[in-house]
Amino acid sequence: MPDARDMQLTSLLQRIYRKSFGKMTSHLLLMDRALCLADAEDMVQEAFTSAAASWKNGIPDQPEAWLYAAVRNMSRRRHTRKSTVIPLTHLPSAPAPEGPPADGDLELLRLLFACMHARFPPKVQLITALRYVFGLQVQQIGELLGMEADSVSKVLYRQRQQLRAGDIAFRSGFVWWSAEKVQLTLKVLYIVFTEGWKILDETLCEDALSLTRETIRRARIRIPDAKALYALMLFQLSRWEARTGDMGELLELELQDRRRWNHDMIHVATDYLKQSAASPGESPYHFEASIAYFHATANSFAATPWLQIAGLYRQLGTIAPSPFVTLNHAIALHFAGQTRAALEMLEVLRNDPFMQHHHLLHAGLARIYADGGDVPAALLHYRKALHGKPTAAEAAFIRKKIAAYLNSGS
Repeated sequence: MPDARDMQLTSLLQRIYRKSFGKMTSHLLLMDRALCLADAEDMVQEAFTSAAASWKNGIPDQPEAWLYAAVRNMSRRRHTRKSTVIPLTHLPSAPAPEGPPADGDLELLRLLFACMHARFPPKVQLITALRYVFGLQVQQIGELLGMEADSVSKVLYRQRQQLRAGDIAFRSGFVWWSAEKVQLTLKVLYIVFTEGWKILDETLCEDALSLTRETIRRARIRIPDAKALYALMLFQLSRWEARTGDMGELLELELQDRRRWNHDMIHVATDYLKQSAASPGESPYHFEASIAYFHATANSFAATPWLQIAGLYRQLGTIAPSPFVTLNHAIALHFAGQTRAALEMLEVLRNDPFMQHHHLLHAGLARIYADGGDVPAALLHYRKALHGKPTAAEAAFIRKKIAAYLNSGS
């Protein structure tokens, strides 16, 4: 059984891995232009394996700098083809080389753009980015995308073989600034942020936020879209501290303490939203950011302009239709006092093969029935929601709702 020191070491390595895997990989690729992505990944993996062994005798003062020194050392050894090498286990505990590069976000963005290569199918692009850019493990990617871990492993294995045969064009700089490339990149960043928000992974959200900001700085096209997405992320993150209770439980929007929202962040987000609207054309990010703006600037839940929000969801549904847009549109109509129209929309979703068992649909129906005083119907749908695939935090929230209604005797 591992002791407390081993657990502390494992936890530290996991945190650094999530934070720095992609940056280390991209840094290696820029250091050695002849290196392919698959070999760079192997070097970073080897550095972490070495750290797990050598740090048992003591964690260095600068753990991240030690790992960067390790991967740089491997790259230099490979480049110079020296016959005698210094074992990684003999690296000093406080390495002299500098730590993470100052332009790490730029290097990471270059890697993300490389993952958006046109010859990769969209799902492969996303899996590759989640693995190499955001440092997610196979199991995490599978849970995020609703795939078996084995299927993710097979995709990554085939990808590695392709990359060894003819590596993606990482070494040619920002020749990829095409409208399609930027659009794909923003889509990946949106997905990553959304999933980080859903599973309460603040690091994942902040990674997506940083790369979106870097896209705004570097891109030559689609900048209004990037600014709208950045505004959306900021509006959402402004509520981060208030969206969970003292025990880490999810809180409904009306129960959140708005005094704990980050109003400075809301102000910055509003400015970016205004900048994004100064150019012609509206993307789905503009509509979602506008919806988030109305939520973030309302003085209370009751003062939220639900009809305006419902109208924005209706417009969003015309340019980017999805069952989740329909679901949110219906919920907004319910809070605007148009419950019958909301239920009619949700009834259509109940016949959708993808949505009919989805936990968010049944949680939405449960809320509407509970607000109307139909507790048996609310309990029925909350129980159906548990049989969907809620996150651990969502499942705990649903169980709490069920328990509250049962204990109330309603």
